[in-house]
Amino acid sequence: MKVLIPAMEKRSALAAARSLGRKGIEVVGCSDEKANPGFYSKYCAKKYLYRSPCRDVAGYVDDIFEIIEKEKPDLFIPVNEETLLPLLERRNDLEKVISLPLPGNEIFEGVLNKKRATEIAKNLDIPCPKAANDLSQTNFPLIARPIVSAQIAGNKVVSEKLFYVNSFKKAKSIDTSRYFLQEYFPGVGYGFYALFDNGRPLAYFMMKRLHEVPFTGGPSSLRESVYEEKLKEYGLKILTELKWHGLAMVEFRRDEKDGSFKFIEINGRLWGSLALSICSGVDFPYLLCQMVNGDKVAETFDYKKGIKGRWLAGDVSYLLSVLFKKKVDKRPSRPKALIQFFNFFQKNTCYDYFAKDDLRPAFADIRFSFFKLFKKIIF
Repeated sequence: MKVLIPAMEKRSALAAARSLGRKGIEVVGCSDEKANPGFYSKYCAKKYLYRSPCRDVAGYVDDIFEIIEKEKPDLFIPVNEETLLPLLERRNDLEKVISLPLPGNEIFEGVLNKKRATEIAKNLDIPCPKAANDLSQTNFPLIARPIVSAQIAGNKVVSEKLFYVNSFKKAKSIDTSRYFLQEYFPGVGYGFYALFDNGRPLAYFMMKRLHEVPFTGGPSSLRESVYEEKLKEYGLKILTELKWHGLAMVEFRRDEKDGSFKFIEINGRLWGSLALSICSGVDFPYLLCQMVNGDKVAETFDYKKGIKGRWLAGDVSYLLSVLFKKKVDKRPSRPKALIQFFNFFQKNTCYDYFAKDDLRPAFADIRFSFFKLFKKIIF
C-alpha cells in the first residue's frame, strides 16, 4: 500500500508517516515548505513540493493530481483544512484515482461551519458554551469564534482564528457573517478522537490538555491520555448521529465551575497530538489504512492512560507566556512551570518530534524553531 500525506510540515503528518513507515507502508510526503521536519524523517520515502493553497488554490490542486498520477498512491490522509478544502471541489475526479475517507461533502461542510455544528450538538442535548446574544446581559470577556476556520476566497484558502472580546464596543463591531460570540469560561481542554466506518465506531481515544499555547488557550504543548465516560458518551453521540466516516476530532472544554464538558468543535482530519494517541496504543493512521484496504479492523476502545505527549517548541512558547504574558486574571505558577519545563525525562512521556529510531526531524525542528524565534526578535 502507498499513502499520500500532505502538509508534512505538521506534527500530525510526521506522526502518521512514522506510524505507517514502521509497518512497511510507503509514504509519499508533500508540502509547500521545503524546509520542514517531516521531510527529514526516514519514514517519508518520497518528497514532493506543491504550490501553497493559501496563495494558489488552482496550482495546488494541479500539483496534487500530478503527484497522484506519478506515484499512484492508494490513500490520501486529511491533515488540515488548507490542503483538503480545494480538493473537495474536485472530489468526484479525486476519488476516481485515490481513496478519500470522509463523509459526504454536505456532512463535512456542515461541521466545518462551527455555528452549525454547535446547533447539532445542542439538539443532541450536548452542553455548549452559552451564546452571547444579549450583550447587555453579558459578562466579558467573550470568545469571538470564526463560523468557519478556513474557506476558499478567490484563488486562496484564507483562515480565521478566534479571539477574545473585552468590551461592549468591541463586541458591537464584530462581523456576524464571519464570527459568533460565546461566553468565556475558565476550564481545561479535552479531545475525543475517533475512527468511524460509515457511522460505526472502530476506535476512539481521549486526552486532556495540560499546557496550552499561550496558557490562556490554544493548541496543546503538553497533554495526557485519559478516560472520561461523559466525554466518550458525547463524542460517540454526535459522530454516530452524523453517520461519520473516517477520522474525526471532537473538541470539548471542561467547565471549571461545575465540571461539565462543553462542546467546542469537530474537525475531520488528523490532530496535533496524534503522536500521543499512537504512543498510548491507538494507531489511527494504520487502522485507517486497514479500513480503506478492506481488511478486518480490530475495534480499539482500550488504551494506556496517564501517558503524556509533549511538543517541545510549543512548551517553550507556553513557558514564555507564563513568565511574561501580561493582563491576565489567572496565571500558572511560574516556579512550577520552570521546574516542569526542564523535566525532559519524565516517566511515560513521548515527544512529538523526538523518536529514538528517527532523530533527524527533532534536530530539524530545533533548528527551524530557533530561526523563527530569531526572526521574531530581530524583525
